[in-house]
Amino acid sequence: MNNKVLFSLSFVFVILVIFSSMIVFPNLAFAAGKYTIVAKINIKKLNNPEKLKVVAYSNGENKTKYLKGNDLKSNTATASFQFNQKNDNLVTAVHRDEYAICAYDVNPQTNKMKSYSCIEGNLENPTGKNPVSIGSGPVITLSSGPFKTVKGAEVKSPTIVVWIENIAGKKHLKNIGVVTMLKGEFRYKMIDAQKLLKESKDNIIRVPLDFDKTPELGPIRVGDYFFACVSANVLKPVEGNECEHRIVDHVGNIYNIVARHD
Repeated sequence: MNNKVLFSLSFVFVILVIFSSMIVFPNLAFAAGKYTIVAKINIKKLNNPEKLKVVAYSNGENKTKYLKGNDLKSNTATASFQFNQKNDNLVTAVHRDEYAICAYDVNPQTNKMKSYSCIEGNLENPTGKNPVSIGSGPVITLSSGPFKTVKGAEVKSPTIVVWIENIAGKKHLKNIGVVTMLKGEFRYKMIDAQKLLKESKDNIIRVPLDFDKTPELGPIRVGDYFFACVSANVLKPVEGNECEHRIVDHVGNIYNIVARHD
């Protein structure tokens, strides 16, 4: 048997092994040390959407995808995001860690937002696929429900102040990743939690994140949705990734949100 035949047989064997693994273990992430969040977006009630901007945060990473054309031909659009289970020395994803996703219906000519739908989720499979539904169902604690329009007054250059509570008793306090998302835009900062806690008079860390430029999707308005998340192994227990959300409800410049309160 010559070398070409041996190579061909070996190649076929490897392909069969991979294919068999995908059938037997369909929920496993293909890449080692990775997991995916698969957003199933109900677009049935949107008026012939032509473009969606989808943003996601999980385990210290923020990601953005745009869907258009054939992505929007059925009643459900799908955006799949892959994340690292381990984010350097910052945090390792585990079951029930929190993540956040928003989908924006966008005017393809102006790039301005027409409506949005957002959700917070709990990671059920930190080594594989995590499906989540957006754009349908009622408004509940973790979901904004169907796509919503925003017509409130414009808000100029807001600052979102992310609060981190109940970490005074944590040993070996290190860096914490802090993120906030507003109108499809992320702001991220790595903080020295130990230093900031020593400077705090009430054992609460407050991290200001500025939105001093008009987002791609248009001016920030009363009624817009924003979320904040904090990520670090030192936050465990409960979760190494914790998220909260709010609605812009006034025209002032400061918006406080408690991302860590357990």
